[in-house]
Amino acid sequence: MSSVILNDVDAHWLGEARTLAERGRWTCAPNPMVGAIVLAGGKPVGSGFHMRRGEPHAEVIALREAGEHAAGATLYVTLEPCSTYGRTPPCAYLVVRAGIKRVVIGATDPNPAHAGRGIEILREHALDVVCAEDPACVILNEKFTHFITTRTPFVNAKWAMTLDGRIATRTGSSRWISCEDSRTYTHLLRSEYDAVMVGAGTVLADDPLLNVRLEGDFRQPARIAVDHLCRITQAHRIVTGADDPRTKGGAAPKAGSPACIVACGRDADAARMKALEKPGVQVWRIPEEDGPGVDLKALLARLGEREISSVLVEGGGTLLGSLFDQRLVHRVSVFIAPKLIGGAAAPGPVGGAGIESMADALNLSGVQSMQIGSDTFITGRVSHPE
Repeated sequence: MSSVILNDVDAHWLGEARTLAERGRWTCAPNPMVGAIVLAGGKPVGSGFHMRRGEPHAEVIALREAGEHAAGATLYVTLEPCSTYGRTPPCAYLVVRAGIKRVVIGATDPNPAHAGRGIEILREHALDVVCAEDPACVILNEKFTHFITTRTPFVNAKWAMTLDGRIATRTGSSRWISCEDSRTYTHLLRSEYDAVMVGAGTVLADDPLLNVRLEGDFRQPARIAVDHLCRITQAHRIVTGADDPRTKGGAAPKAGSPACIVACGRDADAARMKALEKPGVQVWRIPEEDGPGVDLKALLARLGEREISSVLVEGGGTLLGSLFDQRLVHRVSVFIAPKLIGGAAAPGPVGGAGIESMADALNLSGVQSMQIGSDTFITGRVSHPE
């Protein structure tokens, strides 16, 4: 569906609803971010956003606040009102019963089973409906859209590097390339994702905890290590963190999902795998068909079965290279520090086979950049060549 050009008033209030939706960025997954505003007599009389799974949807909160003022009013909502019963009743019928006369929708429901049905219900009850297909509203829920249409997680590849493209010195020193503000922002990024993934080399070199260390109501991601030989031990923090109260908080959305997953290949020692398993920690053998590594496509598929809808991959270069080689990355997020390291032996962020021709280079679309402390942060969607 093509986008619709809105008048200035509609564009303004839909933008305000988008701003509201953003307030659920760190809490609402795996549900989509949604914001809603009820406008009566040119003034907002109700507003809301979806906070977390199982709690009221944005429209419900906005309509409750508007009360009797909703009759004859206009509703601005960033995503098509739901049309089916789930953890909450369908919002489309609530909008009708509230007496709303006009609805401006930012984007249709990306779920193929439901797309357009909420709009149909509203129009069947004589409401005036405008669906803008606003690009900003669409990109707002890119992770949700990808998962609901593919049942595999949305993958964001994140790294920090120097201005000359190094992630460590030739001796392996990497603390810290990015500034403190960037490291704080990384915790915000982690809280947006259902899981954080790293390779075994990163665990062995840095022993990361991979949790969110911020004050406030932030989700904790599940922690995933790709370790084809199962070299990780019970002493590593990615494993011991399963007992750390700072890592609690329902990271993996599906009940019973582990807080930590270690994915191994065919040559991993069975005894070492068994030794890692404990409450909150699972060890999976997911071998490649024709090699010693982990089958990353199969790993992502299994994560999708666990309703892990998004993964932030924080390195290292071997894992990132394999993901890029297999076209499994959907977004890139990079912190660039104004530092120079040099040295032919100093590693870069992405390994793997790479490309042979610039014509095959992966381009980014919808690129955004901002200054974070002394660093520059760049993010964009990966566009794979045909």
